[in-house]
Amino acid sequence: MWPLNVMLMQCAICENYLLSYVDTIDISAILPILVKIPHMKWNSQVTKSRRSSFLVGTSETTRTSIRISNQFNGFSEWLAGLIDGDGSLLISKKGYPSCEITVGLEDEPMLRVIQNELGGSIKIRSGVKALRYRLHNKPGMMKLLGLINGLIRNTARIKQLHHLCAIYGVPFIYPDKLHNKHYWFTGFFDADGTVTYSLKNKDPQLTISVTNKLLVDVLPYQEVFGGYIYYDRSQNGYYKWSIQKRESIMEILEYFKICRSKSIKSHRLHLIKEYYNLKDLSAFKASPDSSLFKAWLNFNEKWNTPN
Repeated sequence: MWPLNVMLMQCAICENYLLSYVDTIDISAILPILVKIPHMKWNSQVTKSRRSSFLVGTSETTRTSIRISNQFNGFSEWLAGLIDGDGSLLISKKGYPSCEITVGLEDEPMLRVIQNELGGSIKIRSGVKALRYRLHNKPGMMKLLGLINGLIRNTARIKQLHHLCAIYGVPFIYPDKLHNKHYWFTGFFDADGTVTYSLKNKDPQLTISVTNKLLVDVLPYQEVFGGYIYYDRSQNGYYKWSIQKRESIMEILEYFKICRSKSIKSHRLHLIKEYYNLKDLSAFKASPDSSLFKAWLNFNEKWNTPN
């Protein structure tokens, strides 16, 4: 167990951290519908990394067995991003911790990756086309905590992680600094991202976007990858980060080559270069009986029918 003075210090630090998030969120109340937010500076909290020496448990044997090694960094970052977007860190009324992640049926393989690492169960949610992953056994939850502590950054999930740390007597670790090879972006994209194209003045326009209820939770994408953020009052209000310029999209594709998506959305990411090749040839407006137009139809069939 950590000394009382250390735990109190951690709680005080974490409280200030949460208050800073609340101050930031207040700006959502003054933004009108569909306002484009220009590039904004976001000073991420920078702290010395303690992940390599992070220990949980009470005995030295337990602590050593679940130290975080570098080989898990990519998976840990990705998992934290996915939990930030589609997950919850819950505490039952009886004080039992659990983790839940809910995704569409088509993303079952993604949940199997997590299950293979941590255990847990995967069940269909009744009445909806979705799957819920649930982890609640203590060894699995302690391993999860060791993986994601210091990587969670979603406003709501920060508070949940703090409660989880308190139950296990583990100091809360600040989110690490994001950069253009950090897997968190992929995990959050797998949860809340989209790859679409639509016709604009009869010309196809490709968009990669990420949406969330809070501005602060999509700002990192703008900081690292550029683009714009919009606010929309529909669906109870949400913020949408998006990029449409080809150079920006090709840049983020280079990122996804390193930090690969594990969701069904990777299917469309792999088709983006083919999309641009056909667009450059104006295949979308070729003669209907031409081979070029047939190639465009074949592309659309692949685009809309994941393997």
